[in-house]
Order: sequence, then C-alpha cells, then structure tokens
Amino acid sequence: MILASHQRAHVRAVATAFPDTTVDRRAACRALEALFPDEDPSKIRSLVRCSGVETRRIVPSLEEALDPGDFTDRNRRYHREAVTLAASAAREALRRAQTTPEEVDVVIDVSCTGIAIPALDVDLVPLIGLRRNTRRVPIAEAGCAGGALALNLAASLAASGSRVLVIAVELCSLSLVGEDRSRTNLVASLLFGDGAAAAVVTPEGPGPRIRAMRSHLIPDTAQILGFDVGSHGLRIVLDRALPALMARHLPTAVGSFLDSNGLESSDLSVHLIHPGGRSILDAYEERFALKREDLRHSRKVLAEYGNLSSAAILAVLENALGDAHHPPSGHGILLAIGPGLSLEMALLDFDPA
Repeated sequence: MILASHQRAHVRAVATAFPDTTVDRRAACRALEALFPDEDPSKIRSLVRCSGVETRRIVPSLEEALDPGDFTDRNRRYHREAVTLAASAAREALRRAQTTPEEVDVVIDVSCTGIAIPALDVDLVPLIGLRRNTRRVPIAEAGCAGGALALNLAASLAASGSRVLVIAVELCSLSLVGEDRSRTNLVASLLFGDGAAAAVVTPEGPGPRIRAMRSHLIPDTAQILGFDVGSHGLRIVLDRALPALMARHLPTAVGSFLDSNGLESSDLSVHLIHPGGRSILDAYEERFALKREDLRHSRKVLAEYGNLSSAAILAVLENALGDAHHPPSGHGILLAIGPGLSLEMALLDFDPA
C-alpha cells in the first residue's frame, strides 16, 4: 500500500520498557548448561559467544527461569507482568509524542508469548487513561512480525485522520518449555529476551513519515517458524533453514517493494531490520552489499536485549531515532520477519531536522 501525497502518517515517538533481571553471557552459559545437561558445555559457550547477544532482560529471576513451572502459572504471570511493562512503554511514548491519552483514537496491542482473552488492551485502556470509546485492535498470531504489522496498520489509520498508539509486549522467557531438551529450544533460550515497546503514529509530524507499506508471504514455509501449542504451552518452532530462506527471498521481495515506490536499494540510507539473530542480519547485509555499520541499530538491540519478538523492530526504530551522532535522514526501510514466513515492510522518509 502506498499512501498518497495528501495522506500523512508520522511516527511521533517510540519508547521501550524492560524488566529488572539482566542476564549476561556468563549467566546465560551457566543457566543453559543447567537446562541442557546433555549438551557439550563448550558447544553451549560457543553458541552464546556467536549469537550476537551480550545481555538480555527477563521477567523471572534466573532461578525461576531454570524451573519455569506449568503453563497455567506461567501464563497468569505473563498477563500480570505484560500489562505492567506495556503500560510503562505506552506512557513514555505518549510523553515523548506530547500526546495525551485522551487524544488517542485507536490502540493496537501486539503480543504472542502468552494467551489473554480478553486481550491485554482491556486492562491497558483504564491503566493508561485512554478513552472508553478508544478503538481496540489486538494482534496475537503475527509473531516477530507483529510490531511492524501494527505499525503499518497504524499508518493506514493515521492517513484517515486517527491518532494511533501501538503497543508490543513479549515475555519470551515465560514461554520457555523447561522439559524441552531440543537444540531448537536451546537456540531460542539463548536468543530471546523480554520487553515492551510503544509507538505513537499520527497524521501530523514531527517524526519520520511512513509513505508505503507491504506484506509479503513466502509460499510453502508455514512450518519454518512459529509455536507448537499444546498442554506444555508454547513450544518454539524454529527451523535452521530460516537464514538461507531469507537470503534467497529477500532481494526479490524488497526489490519489488522499492521498485513500486520508484526506488532502488542504493537509495536507502537507513536499514531497520528485525534482529531475529546474527545470521538473519548477516544474510540481509550480504544480499544487499551493506557495511556492518549500516545495520548498527539492529545489531545494538540484538546485543543489549536479544530478540524481543514483536517488540524488537520498534526497539530498533527507537534506537535509530535516538542516534544524536548520526540522526537518520533520507529514505529508510523497516522490515520484520514472522511466521508464515511473512515479511512486513515499511518505507520511511526521515527528516534530519
């Protein structure tokens, strides 16, 4: 979808919020060696060292994470803690945007690491102080692409005159299935972190303008990424073929999106890519012949917080907007990857002023 020149959608502000417990690489190695006793400790240390993740923030203590309990207890805690983190990020985003809660017309809340019916937004509306007639749009099944999907939906709504609050919150540590000793669960356990992010999108500036959005579904890849849902809870599905698939399909998908907007990859000065893992970022960098510096915002979020699922791409955008030394300017692309496999893309115009 391309917004007409008279239709405006600006990201006024972005903010994040994180839990208190910090897990560095040393602590991660100790925890993973305890969770996966049959794995070679040197292999675990190598995986942690090569992951691109230096620290993560999680809701439970490390001791609680090692003994996650049953899904019922974890899901109850997810609901309680997710609402608190989401509200914190939302309040700060509204403050930065100089927007009052009463001015918000639509709230889009995104989360996939727990189950909440009614959705989290039912608690968030009174907690943040939104109007009771605020339109609520929950998104639960888009996985890591959810934050970008919500941002693109917000742009469409803002173009028609609405002021939109996007909130993404993920507590990946609480979705850990403790008895799962698979290599997939090991990789997920060293990559994912907890956090929330919020964005305010309005018809007027300041802030980067979202000028175009696109979704792209890669055929025959539904089994590559997602959750196996059962009495055990939400068991991660993460096929090792994911980076190679991304490397194969990204050029065509991104190239077509840019071409429809009269641009080429060389016209992009800002690349905001979902930090799903070091291999994903390496694949994007290689396919578009970029320098390591070009993905500094994505790599920084991955290093400091890990993969935050749907909240990650908003954290990357916040990092770019807060870069006082090299403020973003010109054309930029925002891209997130989710189950499907699906790509959610947005084209942003940045004003250095």
